[in-house]
Amino acid sequence: MDEVKIKAQIDALLSLPQAGINEKRERAAELLQGALTLLEIIHGRDCAQIVALNATVAANHQREPTGLRSAVATIQSAEGTLRTLKREVEAGLAGNLRREITGEVLGDFLQLAKAALDEGGEGRNVASVLAAAAFEDTIRRMGASYCGIHARDDLQSIAVALKEAGILVGAQFGTVQAQLQFRNDALHADWAKIDVIGVKTVILLVQELLLKHF
Repeated sequence: MDEVKIKAQIDALLSLPQAGINEKRERAAELLQGALTLLEIIHGRDCAQIVALNATVAANHQREPTGLRSAVATIQSAEGTLRTLKREVEAGLAGNLRREITGEVLGDFLQLAKAALDEGGEGRNVASVLAAAAFEDTIRRMGASYCGIHARDDLQSIAVALKEAGILVGAQFGTVQAQLQFRNDALHADWAKIDVIGVKTVILLVQELLLKHF
């Protein structure tokens, strides 16, 4: 699927007619599946964006367990993902349909994470997933840019390679290593191990890396 077709598909999904109460579940399912399919095309089957979207939808369902509220939350999450994808395509970021997101889009992840964190309660879980996804993509982009690592190597190996290349130096390498477990906990929905301070720490770390390297 080329970029023109991708944009057309995104527009078609975003232009779906507003559903009535009885149809919101169907619209939510269609938007979610469409977003997941396009994410796989652009970023790959196991990309952090798919994990983040699925986890966000699950957290929304946990926070708003009734069918209607859960459907509305899913619609909002899927539409947000689709709009982000459209910006990527329009900015030429999907030239090979699998290029990783830029610092600007990663920054969007962080802004969404901050907003979710401000909500309190279950918003912490959503924020942790978004922050973890931004953290993983940042490290992978750095690995690709500075070390030529384009395969799906584990993050620990990429972090070590970045240290050996002189990119992660001093305390920053230790800080990155310390957040690898946060990434695992957040993207595997192990909420008991997540706290607000941990989420804020990852957000600040990713912001620092973006400012320095992107």
